[in-house]
Amino acid sequence: MPPSYRLLPGTWSDVAAASDLYVQSFGKEPLLDHMFPTRHVDPTPFSTWIIRRFRLRYWTSGYVLTMAFATDEDDDGIDEGDSRDGDDAAKEEKPRQVQRRGQAVGFTWWHRPEESLTFHERWLTPYAWFRPIMSTLLTLHSRLFPIPSIDAHRLGIYDRVFRTLETQVLHSPRRRAAWYLSSLGVDPAVQGRGVGDLLVRDGLRAADRAGVATWLVGLRGLESYYGRFGFVEVARANVGELQDWEGGAIMFRGE
Repeated sequence: MPPSYRLLPGTWSDVAAASDLYVQSFGKEPLLDHMFPTRHVDPTPFSTWIIRRFRLRYWTSGYVLTMAFATDEDDDGIDEGDSRDGDDAAKEEKPRQVQRRGQAVGFTWWHRPEESLTFHERWLTPYAWFRPIMSTLLTLHSRLFPIPSIDAHRLGIYDRVFRTLETQVLHSPRRRAAWYLSSLGVDPAVQGRGVGDLLVRDGLRAADRAGVATWLVGLRGLESYYGRFGFVEVARANVGELQDWEGGAIMFRGE
């Protein structure tokens, strides 16, 4: 029986899987080839940078990770009649958790700006209390242990252009409160089976319930894909230092 797919809120333990999926999903993206020109020969600096970036993102206010898992429809991976005690039960706990969740096959990162966060979300949750501590520790770790063979100027090309464009594009209160689809990644082995659609629609339903617009910066050739969900191109991000990039459609939905 073919697998079904289900979505679950991403946890800290899912960050590594999301990082691996990102590396797999964007293996042919020219912008990343510019940022990491040797990544196809030595992938370690790129993969290390991604997991560090995602770990920090997990502990950054407003970011929401959602994971897609493939699982058998008639089997949750747990035999209810099987009971073990002591060390055997402890040894089986992790495999049972993996089986219950299934195989990670996709993810999204959405960013919700401060305007969209409630006072409770910003200050009164355990996540909010631990966030500044974890963020500081992760930042300190990256500074103490920099990734070798990385060109900092090349690495910052997208962020430099993006910072300039944000002020131009987010020119109204509704746009400034819009949720940003920062990353969407799907395992190449299951691309074309609706996993990406499932993830995008899940985020859009949440945004619609919150009454906010959504936006993204699309890669080359994905304008029509996102157009199916109601996104409309309003500007381009392939300007300035990114003028040779073939992607960069800035698209909004629900303005």
